[in-house]
Amino acid sequence: MKPEKNPFVVEIKNRRRLSRREPSIWEKVDLKAAGYQVAAEQATGEDDTPAPARR
Repeated sequence: MKPEKNPFVVEIKNRRRLSRREPSIWEKVDLKAAGYQVAAEQATGEDDTPAPARR
């Protein structure tokens, strides 16, 4: 017969500090609003990009 193993305790520690992730490049940009603006510009035919140069 196998000898009985000693019982053990699992301790879970809560971490309340903030994560150390780098801030996102999109943090302050409202992508949904930007998407609506692009869709509205495409629907009305407005385009802020310059026309391609002819050679």
